[in-house]
Amino acid sequence: MRHLSLGVAIAAAAGCATAVEAAASASHVVQPGETLSGIAAANGLPTESLAAWNGISSETLVISGSSITVPTAEEAGVSASTASTGAASGGSHVVVAGESLGSIAGANGVSVSELAAANGLSETGILPEAATLQIPAPSTTTATSTAPAGLGAITSPWGDLYLDPAAAEAWNAMRDQSLADYGQDLYPAGPLSAYRTSEQQGELYESFLNGVGDPANPPGYSSHEVGLSVDVATPEMRYVVDQIGAAYGWGKLEAPDEWWHVTYGG
Repeated sequence: MRHLSLGVAIAAAAGCATAVEAAASASHVVQPGETLSGIAAANGLPTESLAAWNGISSETLVISGSSITVPTAEEAGVSASTASTGAASGGSHVVVAGESLGSIAGANGVSVSELAAANGLSETGILPEAATLQIPAPSTTTATSTAPAGLGAITSPWGDLYLDPAAAEAWNAMRDQSLADYGQDLYPAGPLSAYRTSEQQGELYESFLNGVGDPANPPGYSSHEVGLSVDVATPEMRYVVDQIGAAYGWGKLEAPDEWWHVTYGG
């Protein structure tokens, strides 16, 4: 089967995000909204180690446009175990255009305050595109951990997530074609990015009403609650859905301002 290159098409459609994590000792230009602790967390370092490497206090307010040097954990004298626990346990996420703390938090089943705290950010801060956020592990009360009755499973980095049975079957077939023809996996952006309960929808709606989350429908009015929508993880995934989704009943049927939101129409 042929494998298609997505680079040019995605750059034109949505822009390609690049992680700001340092693979080796390197200079990092501070972006708007970044903090010393957030940069340290993104690179698996204690704030104190990053500060000491740069000869500044761990309480220093870094200025947008200034440069700091980010060492490797080995260079900073941080053990592998310390480095691995310095970063949040839920993984990392590279910010793409149109995302906010609220949308990323909601997709990953964590609160805005938890996500902001894990990255040393203000809850109302503006996220710079291409910045890397550390995602704390979702609590057992917000993550969907058991299979809801009557739903079909789809694969994700967080284990099986769930959709309406017909939507799940179509999604899995679409994913198979995406992998075969494009070399691109398809999966939800977080544990709450496919089916979610009314209680979980209510939490997202409450965050929206409190001004710390993205727009969200009230409980009872979201297609996520009936397992018919997925919030995809990257623009590359959305691009593939746009190309082949119609054959499987998947496409951009609602929420025109949310590039990540796709829906099954049958």
